[in-house]
Amino acid sequence: MKPVLALLVCCLVAVSGQGPDPSICDPNPTNPGPPLPELPPTFQVRVEANIVEKNYTVVQHEFYDYPNNRGALMSYGNGTRRHEVYDYGTLEKFTIFDNGTCKTSNMSTSRFNFFSYHMEHGHAHINKAGFILHFGADFNETYNGTATIRGIPVNHWYSCMHNATWNSTYKLDFYFSVPGYRTASGQDQIPVRAEIRGKRLTFDPQTRGPSDTYKSIHHIYDFQGFHSRTGHRDLSWAYQTEGLVCPGRVNTKPVPTTPQQFYAEVEMVNEKNHTVHYMTEYFDYNAKLFRIDFHPTSNKSKSWSFGTVQHQAVHDYNSGLEYLMSYNPENCSIRPISNFSLEAAIDSNDHTKVHMKTSYKLFHFDDKDFTYEGVSRVRDIMTDVWVSREVNYDLPADSKYSTDFLYQWYFSADNWTTTTSQTMNQSQVPVRLRMKGSWKKNDASTQKESEFVFNMFNYDSGPQYLYRFDISMCFKEPGMKEAVFFQLPGVYNNLVQGDKYRFYYGVQYAVAEAAGVHPLRVTSVWHIPTNGSLWVGATLLAHPDVKGDSVEMKPQKPLDAAFKDFKKRVDANTMVIKFTPNPSRGQEVYLTALPGTLETNKDFFTFISQRNQPSNTYQPGTVAGIALGTVLLGGVIGAGVGWFLWRYRLQDVPYGTQT
Repeated sequence: MKPVLALLVCCLVAVSGQGPDPSICDPNPTNPGPPLPELPPTFQVRVEANIVEKNYTVVQHEFYDYPNNRGALMSYGNGTRRHEVYDYGTLEKFTIFDNGTCKTSNMSTSRFNFFSYHMEHGHAHINKAGFILHFGADFNETYNGTATIRGIPVNHWYSCMHNATWNSTYKLDFYFSVPGYRTASGQDQIPVRAEIRGKRLTFDPQTRGPSDTYKSIHHIYDFQGFHSRTGHRDLSWAYQTEGLVCPGRVNTKPVPTTPQQFYAEVEMVNEKNHTVHYMTEYFDYNAKLFRIDFHPTSNKSKSWSFGTVQHQAVHDYNSGLEYLMSYNPENCSIRPISNFSLEAAIDSNDHTKVHMKTSYKLFHFDDKDFTYEGVSRVRDIMTDVWVSREVNYDLPADSKYSTDFLYQWYFSADNWTTTTSQTMNQSQVPVRLRMKGSWKKNDASTQKESEFVFNMFNYDSGPQYLYRFDISMCFKEPGMKEAVFFQLPGVYNNLVQGDKYRFYYGVQYAVAEAAGVHPLRVTSVWHIPTNGSLWVGATLLAHPDVKGDSVEMKPQKPLDAAFKDFKKRVDANTMVIKFTPNPSRGQEVYLTALPGTLETNKDFFTFISQRNQPSNTYQPGTVAGIALGTVLLGGVIGAGVGWFLWRYRLQDVPYGTQT
């Protein structure tokens, strides 16, 4: 099916060689008539083309955008549809077929492209509308008075063209609405009809040139709904191949850089099952920590979950362990990190272990096939779109599963910014991921189709503080934790009291460093000012008697050894807290624990309360919204989310089982 006006344009050539057939038209203008209408730099129009000599009709919706150097066609004929996108910035034409496939063509080597182009300063640019339609002063238009077309009063111009090689003569009639006629678009003097009549020599396949036989040409093009208005409706969809991979396409924009710490609230829409689920994710690659809050989505989850209640999973790659918790009722299960976890990948050197993915890999951006598609509006946010087809992505080598998915990422455009309570003016923020494709459990199973949409909200690339990854609920037994209390010089009472959560952050890391454990094993930080010194407390957690499975694992001290090392540091006057207050309150200071002040009295709070002093405690998980001065947002998204729900929901392997 040829493009509609392609049939017109391919017939029109400049006058040359022998004169035209006078029985068809006279190329010498005799009546210039009123000023010629000017075609706008942008427009869209529907064209019905009646190819009289071949006895068929086609319809085409045309989009023309000279300022942005692009064009698009939606063609309908003989019961089929074809969408063509012309990008003159890269000289690529993308043809989208009814079966959802896309073909990339280079216009510099193609026989024909609908809108045509010229070169400006070494770069291709779409031609002006008058040149494309062969209408204007350059074509010796002759005025032929007024007429009525489809009941519309019109001005009539015609031009005469001839080509000596094919000895062709054509008369092209153009009809524009008369000035003042009220059109549907409100625009004046719009094209209503074009008609071309003439003859040419036919093609001789033997000589690859003209034959001795003539054929007649008669085409009628009716223009409907012509308008050049912009801004009232987003037409970016017409110039895109959204949701399709076009092999061979030039990638004009790299995928965004992804931070190593972030957070997001995610809405997952399963379009096949008509279900919606929500989750919250936290990701900190530098600390090798990950957390996801979710509700199990399948009855198959009974083997590894605590039922349909809200779950929280913390993955600590420093120990290779997962802490799966529920708070109502309280439950905790500790096990190795599963290779089915969305942020985990099987280690290439040791297939019995996992490692934590970088954020770049979590977004699947390690797949080099992602290509930029253009812009699209999502939730009223203008976004940049990248697409990739991924076959058997990130499956273990011995997996029987097979997958074939299209991944489509939407990030807020460069000139858009987002602000959360923690991070100001973020740009290129993930807004949506769309996944569509098929999968099979094994070669003998039936192929199933899946389609997910993941909407990201409150995305924040700010730091992820340790209180977000609190695991203290898993250490309720007396022998699994050790409370420690020590004193600091009281000169810093006021500074600490005014910025206590930043201070707690410093305490957590200082205690962990002194004890030789990961800061995740330091929890429940508190402080209390007295008339003299400043009392500070924290709780050391034991290392569970479960063997981890990550390559990032570090040696883990038993609780008694960690306590002894901590006590040595306090007594040696080398347990130093680095405290970085808010810059508006002062500079960074170093506070050293007073030797000989370490206490482990389990009734220490009673001791404090007897002195009628106010108690300030920091229990991670209970200060959400105020820790470090604000609610902290930051976390994991998208492709990972897809794997999380796809793997956890659809596979029979119990969560936490290591392959």
